[in-house]
Amino acid sequence: MLSCRRITQGLMNPNWQLTTEAGSYAIKQLQDRPPETVRDNHRVLPKLAAQGLPVPLPYTTDHGDTLLRVGDDWYTASAWLPGTHLNGHDLTPNACEALGDLTGRLHNALAAALPGAPNRLLDNPTTVHEAQARLERFARATGGGAGDDFDELAGAEIRQRQALLHRIACQQPPPLKVEPAGWTHGDLQPLNLLIEPVTGHVTAILDWDRLDVRGYGTEVVRTATIWFTHPSTGALDLDRVAAFIRGYRTQRLITDTQLLDAAHRRWWQLATGTWQLRLHYDQHDHGCDHLLFSDARLLRWWLVHTEAVNTALTTASTSAR
Repeated sequence: MLSCRRITQGLMNPNWQLTTEAGSYAIKQLQDRPPETVRDNHRVLPKLAAQGLPVPLPYTTDHGDTLLRVGDDWYTASAWLPGTHLNGHDLTPNACEALGDLTGRLHNALAAALPGAPNRLLDNPTTVHEAQARLERFARATGGGAGDDFDELAGAEIRQRQALLHRIACQQPPPLKVEPAGWTHGDLQPLNLLIEPVTGHVTAILDWDRLDVRGYGTEVVRTATIWFTHPSTGALDLDRVAAFIRGYRTQRLITDTQLLDAAHRRWWQLATGTWQLRLHYDQHDHGCDHLLFSDARLLRWWLVHTEAVNTALTTASTSAR
């Protein structure tokens, strides 16, 4: 071994770059998903690679397993791939469109590689009553903001969210079978893609732990809002959003109505979501604390600029190839 470097970027699973005389490798310790799920997901990757998708193929042990157990911990290894993690503002409009195109090609490849998935999937949004009950529980956990800095900030955010939910209760999306649906990656955020910084070309799609059946619009809108939100203000770069949607629509058909419904459900998830608080207070995992506040900034900006967001999502109409 020549070197072993801990990767500081990332939110859920520890990662290292291991360099030896034989080459450089990415090592991942599993903490966020059980080994059985990761093994199942690994079986899909060669099928995607055969269709030209840039995915890292896991190495296997002498027993043919894609995971290695060391003590009580499980690890996986793959080749260290070129590229870097970029943010949405680092991408040119053409690169944003290419990212949308890649997302569409990925959905096509997953549909070809995996067993048939339902084209419609029931979405049952969190109710205001459920969200308020969770917020009240976490408000008690903050001690009224009398603890550390996070407790103070989280307590203030909880109070603002409770008031907001009271005002927008009538805007809750109804339970509905959303379509189209199919196999999706589940977390196409900047830390899960490697990109060549000069060309904007995606060199690797990483972290397949959340592979599952979802509404395609769910993944499209979530991906666009994660990539193209300004980290300080919460403002969406709507030109880049439109370019991303335009790229996706060169590969897959999705209607304006379906995109607008997915957008409605996305901001409602932001309004009712408490997963960062659950990680912090129930699991004592502080790695995603900052996302509580970045999601809040996006939510508030979005509610003020809903019409402009909807226009960006629906002005990128084009026919799928």
